Amino acid sequence: MKMSNKLLLLFAVSFNVFVASTVTLAQTDNNARKNNPYSPSPVSKVKEIQPIAVPIRTLPADAIIILQGQNMTTMEEQPTVAQRTNKITKNAESRSLSPSEIYKVGIGDVLLVNLKNSIPGSRYCTVLADGKIDFPLGGEYLVAAGQTVDAIAEMLASKITLFPDAQVEVKVREYGSHKITVSGMVENAGDKNLQREAMPLYAIRSEAVVNPKATKAIIKRAPLLKLETYDLHDTATDSVMIYPGNSIEFTSDLQAGFGSYYITGDLNSSGQKELNAGITLYQAVIALGTKGEP
Repeated sequence: MKMSNKLLLLFAVSFNVFVASTVTLAQTDNNARKNNPYSPSPVSKVKEIQPIAVPIRTLPADAIIILQGQNMTTMEEQPTVAQRTNKITKNAESRSLSPSEIYKVGIGDVLLVNLKNSIPGSRYCTVLADGKIDFPLGGEYLVAAGQTVDAIAEMLASKITLFPDAQVEVKVREYGSHKITVSGMVENAGDKNLQREAMPLYAIRSEAVVNPKATKAIIKRAPLLKLETYDLHDTATDSVMIYPGNSIEFTSDLQAGFGSYYITGDLNSSGQKELNAGITLYQAVIALGTKGEP
């Protein structure tokens, strides 16, 4: 019996020593983890704050607000009309369009302004001598000269306050500012209006219906009135650019020997014609063909 008690006592002491050693090792390990800079950070037990969604109907139409804890973040507002206009202008400048691809409104042009979300929404506006147009919904006279129709539409939309989101479309109904003069051996002589900032000569030749016997084009450039002569048989001549204010005369080398004459009236063909030696006025009229009695 005494032996059993001694064994029990020895077992109890050994167990206490084992427990004490385990606790000491655990504390040492915890201290080592705290002092080890490469040990992983303890997992935070802080409960994550859920976002609070604010009903959109209580906010302005152009903003959405999200609340999270103590912070409030406003999402980026929709770009204003002025910002969109500025973006369009920058895009146009960066693209560097050629003069034959664009048209800038000028004095004398007649614009059709269509306000899509208004009945009736169409109005004709003439570009006045000061370069402005009168559009009452815009609240004032607006400068249109020197701008494209897209830029004018954006400007009008930004000025109209009667509608929250004005939808404006602008077109040129009558061209009157980019004038050129065509003369010489053509069927359609006179003043023409360019529909671009510049047009290639082949387009002018097609519209004017140049006489096949014409061999050269003499271009007078404004404002210096400098003369330029081009050979119509040279294919490179077709790409010569014609600008507002220019005058183009189509003529022939043969006219240097015999001269030319200009005829108009109730004829099948009018304009400047080649003068043949010995021809009479009556013969010239008969050759051109009259629509009525000669």
